Amino acid sequence: MPQQRLLYLDAERLSALHWQKGTLHAEGQFPHSDAGVAAFSEYLAKHRGSNFHMLADISDEGFQIEDLPYTQGADRTALLTRKLGQYYYGTPLSTAISYGREKSGRRDEKFLLTALTRPQLFEPWLAALRAAEAQLAGIWSLPQLGRTLLAKLPPARERCLLVSITLGGIRQSYFENGQLLFSRLSPLAATGAAEAAAGCAAEAAKIQQYLLGQRLLPRGAPLPVVALVHPAQTGAFMERCKSLEDLQVTFQDLHAAGKAVGLKTLPQDSRSESLFLHLLAQNPPREQFAPQPERRFHRLWQIRSWLLKGGALALLGCLLFAGREMVGVMESRSAADDLLQQAEADLQKYQAIQATFPPMPTSTDNLRAVINRFEDLEKRSVPPESLYLAISRALGETPRVDIERIQWQLSGNPDEALKFSDQPRAAPAPAPAAAGGPGMHEIAVVHGLLPASMAADQRGQLETVNAFADALRKNPALRVTIQRMPFDIESGKSLKSSSETEQAVTQLQFVIHLSRKL
Repeated sequence: MPQQRLLYLDAERLSALHWQKGTLHAEGQFPHSDAGVAAFSEYLAKHRGSNFHMLADISDEGFQIEDLPYTQGADRTALLTRKLGQYYYGTPLSTAISYGREKSGRRDEKFLLTALTRPQLFEPWLAALRAAEAQLAGIWSLPQLGRTLLAKLPPARERCLLVSITLGGIRQSYFENGQLLFSRLSPLAATGAAEAAAGCAAEAAKIQQYLLGQRLLPRGAPLPVVALVHPAQTGAFMERCKSLEDLQVTFQDLHAAGKAVGLKTLPQDSRSESLFLHLLAQNPPREQFAPQPERRFHRLWQIRSWLLKGGALALLGCLLFAGREMVGVMESRSAADDLLQQAEADLQKYQAIQATFPPMPTSTDNLRAVINRFEDLEKRSVPPESLYLAISRALGETPRVDIERIQWQLSGNPDEALKFSDQPRAAPAPAPAAAGGPGMHEIAVVHGLLPASMAADQRGQLETVNAFADALRKNPALRVTIQRMPFDIESGKSLKSSSETEQAVTQLQFVIHLSRKL
């Protein structure tokens, strides 16, 4: 973390201080001259890694209250830039402080447009900061910090004139509802407590008349005045700064105020610039006067710091993830070891129990072969009811067909030919391996009869047998093959006489081969 240094600029000099945990250490004073700027450059060379905050306490300040239409983004920036250019032409040290939107009407946004109107006083010091590539966080004016100070000094006041004594003179800042509206710095030549008290009383009366003239203070309303005074000088101030009808003066113990904000280096007199410097180091206001080019190196430091913090967070996340994974691996290994130990214990128990069994009459392979054979026998013991049921349904669709007999068996060959006719016929060619496939098949050979009345109607015989076969084929699991028709339909057979036909009247038989994979 870089060290934090404060630069206090007034009309006579630039003072450099080192701030560390609420303690201020003066490190040098540089007058407004070429020798002072050169000495300041040498000072910057010794503290290149520090962050610098500049506090300006000069009389060349401008304040303007303006109500502007509510805008956002680039339009808001352009509007404020144009307004600041109109009021404070010729100085880049300007800023706009938003005081929120109105609650009625067009709901415009209220701004305090303020600027440091003598940029020539800052240019030598800013040039030295640029040349040294110093990290300038910003430029603030002392009245900006009065709001923070009043918030830490109860009780809350609707309006208040904060009076403080600094190296620059007597600073008077007017606040209304905690918002800065006007500030004025008056030079103070005397150094004694009595002369400073008299000067504060005279300047408070002048500022009260000015506020009435600018209509910032309602007529007839008393102006509360809070004066920051060293406890040893409170008596001198109370003697010369008395409350009047229009001015209600309250003296605030400077040491008590310093302790309230956490300042450890308490002032030695009524000068309060150390109090404001501590407030600046502790919580600088968001609005400041330095243009972006003057803060370039500070922005680079911020980006570098954000990258380092992001990298550190990413590394921390990776380490946490790796730690969690390592814990998970260790837990998995421990669980695996426990499982191995449990498995070994179970194996020992199993072997101990197995040792109590009587000796087996044969080997495990023989038992496995017997079990497989038993399963094959179970497959071969399938009952024929389902196949007979399919034949029964086909008979119901073809009532002219009668069954003479059915030969049923189980076989591994779905095309196994069963000959039950008187004249042997050639066995049909075996089907391809894909047709039957491995496994057992249920086979039935159906011997059917047709009525004698169809002896002269060979076409009717053919249609009836085909209809019976088609009825069987409605079962997709059945493979149906007509082995023999009631008459010879082959082209090589000779025609028979009518006497031979009459003799075959009682022989209108046909044979159908059925097979189904189990």
